[in-house]
Amino acid sequence: MLHDILYGDGVLWVSIRVAATLLVTVLTTRVFRVLWRKFSANKIHQKFAKNVISIFIWLLGIFVTINWLPPFADAATALLAGSGLIILAVGLAAQETLGNMFSGLFISMFKPFEVGDRVILTNSDITGFIEDISLRHTVIRTLTNSRIIVPNSIMNKELIENANFCNLRAANFIDIIITYDSDFIKACKIIESVIGGHPHFIDNRTDEQKQTDAKVPVFVRSLGLHGIELRASMWTETIANNFAACSDVRKDILIEFANENIRFSSTKVLDVFLQEKHKKA
Repeated sequence: MLHDILYGDGVLWVSIRVAATLLVTVLTTRVFRVLWRKFSANKIHQKFAKNVISIFIWLLGIFVTINWLPPFADAATALLAGSGLIILAVGLAAQETLGNMFSGLFISMFKPFEVGDRVILTNSDITGFIEDISLRHTVIRTLTNSRIIVPNSIMNKELIENANFCNLRAANFIDIIITYDSDFIKACKIIESVIGGHPHFIDNRTDEQKQTDAKVPVFVRSLGLHGIELRASMWTETIANNFAACSDVRKDILIEFANENIRFSSTKVLDVFLQEKHKKA
């Protein structure tokens, strides 16, 4: 029975061998992917390797399946013997595809980014989070939750700004302009207190700096036409919660300034000031 299944020439035995080979290929691929997800981290080089091995399993299964078919058995053997020429021909015919594959290999080896990293493609003006990498392309999830498919050859040539590379901490500026008749000292203290008191704020000072520097330095950017331009930095553990933290800080500063009668400067405030000055004159 086993001999007939393996070497029988009948249509039934050939069909059984072909079906069994395809079934084993499908099951092997699925088991491999399940085990890979279970025991490997969600790293860019591991995702790329998973896709490469999956394709290799399928190619091997297809080759064995063709070899089981009597009309194609000799052709499969000759195909294997002349694989060097075939690889050369395929390489010339699919240079762009192979370029994407090798670029994906280099990306997985040198790891300029990982899955989940927030990146900016400087040349293409694309901002988003790395979601996946395949043999051909890299998937980027934008801030509006759409997906951008970028060929690996383009990713390999891009200037990439990676907010998560080496250090996950992130900072954003809190810029505020107050009028000249507002209490400047009190405004700086409010900004420092609100930012430093936020639960997501990270004190980025060294131990030595903590002895001499303020927890949240507030700088005067400029003494401009419309008012005093102030700037402070909001540091958080990751870029993911920085935007929401900055929003909270701006709201709280707005409330505190209103309570302390500190006015934000704007063209509207300037117009009112000039009108009042004109009336007095």
